Amino acid sequence: MVIRVYLFGRFETRCDRRQVRWLRGRKVQEFLSYVLLSKQRPVQREKLADQLWQHVDSRCTKKYLRQALWQLQRAYEAEATTTDDGPLLVVEQDWIGVHADAPIWVDARELERAYESAVDAPIGPLTPLLREQLRSAAGLYRGELLEGWYHDWCVQHREAYRSMYLSLLHRLMVDAEATGNSEAGLLYGRRALQEDRASERTHSLMMRLHQTAGDRTAALRQFDLCEAALREDLGVVPQDSTRRLYELIRDSHDGVHAAGAEAPGAMLVLRELNRSLTVLQQEVTGRIRALEGSPSP
Repeated sequence: MVIRVYLFGRFETRCDRRQVRWLRGRKVQEFLSYVLLSKQRPVQREKLADQLWQHVDSRCTKKYLRQALWQLQRAYEAEATTTDDGPLLVVEQDWIGVHADAPIWVDARELERAYESAVDAPIGPLTPLLREQLRSAAGLYRGELLEGWYHDWCVQHREAYRSMYLSLLHRLMVDAEATGNSEAGLLYGRRALQEDRASERTHSLMMRLHQTAGDRTAALRQFDLCEAALREDLGVVPQDSTRRLYELIRDSHDGVHAAGAEAPGAMLVLRELNRSLTVLQQEVTGRIRALEGSPSP
């Protein structure tokens, strides 16, 4: 038995391709989600109770936590099909965590693993195996983390995983440019803009991909979309480098890259990979560290 937990989009659990009904209670779902997002590190009981019942008297939160824990364990035991199915949780006096041998798969964990693999990978085009890992992980992102939940802990995790997702898409876009697969790169770019339509680096890379594909008109229109999104969402104008790229594409008449343009040459791709991965790693690592070290409300 393997329980598959989907945290992207609406919370959902499946087992053997059928939807699991034993996690209907909202607080039980929140309990499990919080523990799973702790990245296999145990969580203090007191912190867990305070996070799940933020506006409840502390004398009651411990009781509610015990009830949710009991409901989750009983439901899991009823779902287990054989005695070989390992325990779901490790429960101690002051700590609760996911058991190392728990038969559970989590989409958010798969996306994070792919992100870490991308960060650790050598600069340059992706290997076929890593490319497939990133594609599969990006495909798991069905929507924002735990859609419709607005607890502080949830919102913080949501932003961190959104950044990881956008990082995967950008790495796939750069890889597509490096390997001459403009169509795939543009597809990733459109997905990224669905999450952040004012991402200037995504627009710039899509301009280059359109130009590489020989569609100068689409490249120029992409700049117009970038300019409008930046103005409407952020109240700013494109950077000078983006405008220079636009002008170089506009002034080229042969449908290929103008001399000196920010074309997808090998050195440009390597610089873009190095810069983007360094920046994104710092951003996401900083968010995760702040989240892990943040005190309970």
